[in-house]
Amino acid sequence: MNRATSERSEALSEQASLIGSALLALDQPPNSQTIQQLLAGSHLDSSQQKASPRWIHIGWEDQNLQYYSDSNTNLLPESESKRVKKDWANSDQVGVVGHFATGPVRVEISERAADVRRAIRMEIITHVLSLLGLAAIATVLVNLALVRLIIKPTRSLVSAVQRISENRLAVPQIQCVSRELNTLSESIADMSESLAITEQRRALDMRRAEKIQRHLLPQSPTVPGLTISTHYQPAEDVAGDIYGIVAMPDDAWLIYITDLVGHGIPAAMNASILKMLFDTASMRGGSPGEVLERVNVMLPGYLMDSEFATAAVLRWDPATGHLQFASAGHEPVTLLSKVGPKSLESTGLPLGIDTDSRWETTEHWLQKGDRLLMVTDGVAESHNVNEQQFGRGRIAEIFAGSVNEPLDDSLNRLVGELGQHAGNLPPDDDVTILALECNSVGGQRLEVSHPNHLRIVREAVA
Repeated sequence: MNRATSERSEALSEQASLIGSALLALDQPPNSQTIQQLLAGSHLDSSQQKASPRWIHIGWEDQNLQYYSDSNTNLLPESESKRVKKDWANSDQVGVVGHFATGPVRVEISERAADVRRAIRMEIITHVLSLLGLAAIATVLVNLALVRLIIKPTRSLVSAVQRISENRLAVPQIQCVSRELNTLSESIADMSESLAITEQRRALDMRRAEKIQRHLLPQSPTVPGLTISTHYQPAEDVAGDIYGIVAMPDDAWLIYITDLVGHGIPAAMNASILKMLFDTASMRGGSPGEVLERVNVMLPGYLMDSEFATAAVLRWDPATGHLQFASAGHEPVTLLSKVGPKSLESTGLPLGIDTDSRWETTEHWLQKGDRLLMVTDGVAESHNVNEQQFGRGRIAEIFAGSVNEPLDDSLNRLVGELGQHAGNLPPDDDVTILALECNSVGGQRLEVSHPNHLRIVREAVA
């Protein structure tokens, strides 16, 4: 404020000097008309002077001429001059004065302090607003440049990386103005192309692996005296579930379902090994418990630490309707007979935990129309959006409720209910289901309801 006031005082002195020099150039003492013309031609009518009224005192030798300048330039009569001068002096303290005195001429220009402060504040405000305006314009220009050069390309690059993370590969290169961002875009595009090629190879390998694993499963299984319907759904491309049907040397049939811990490629590799062990152990005959013991002795040599498997095994004699059952920690097998539903529970530990384990074998007799349901834990433990499991009880209820339907329809009903329960959620685990129905015994559709009838059945078959 002090610097601005000093500059204002110098400016008033220059104006006073300009007026005084003009008066000195006159050949005669100035009169009212001469002074009015002189002031009208000076810089006193500028916007700054209009904003800051001033008192001009002009003296010529002994003559004093008072002049008040506001929005108009008027030479005041002496009486009016005295009144205005008094009002001027009383209205506010005179803050800035400019002087000129040479020869007969004296010029004094003064402004009130309040007017000077007001004018200075206006100048400061105008200057600040100008700077703010320039800053705003600069900000807009910088933002536009940033949006074009950095922000938009960066967002596009981030979107490209997100697409890659979501396995949406083969992202095209994004053209950027910045050389550095363009180089980054090229690298992302190259990486995306490389990942796409790798993914294509992986997908091809997984399709081959899936075909190999499905080829290991019984193709259109046919067992005398039984109707079999199956459902096999890996959680990924390949599964840790597997099942098999093996003709034993004594004309009996071994039917088994197994589930390796986990899913995906590691579990699928172990499942293939486990199937080989089951098929090999079955060729020596024996009860389901004995088959499990043979498999259990060999299996730990193929599994990693903490890996294990569950299995449910049936031995079916089509000549007599005799059914043997053993389970190594597997899901319950549901048996539907004329006397009602029955749950065949586990008879021992899972496989691969203890090589000295033994499994009890239970005995059952099937009649025409009796049904069996074998599942892996991916069925009962399937979750919905509310984290509710499908449940073992629901499995048995659906299977029993469709006993009068064809076996394929009964299985499809269970699979449909399971799909509605899971909704659009991906499967939690591999799902394998085997449904079996006894359609005849001994080739003559004989009904065996008691072990004592075994001799009668064998004689009839002979």
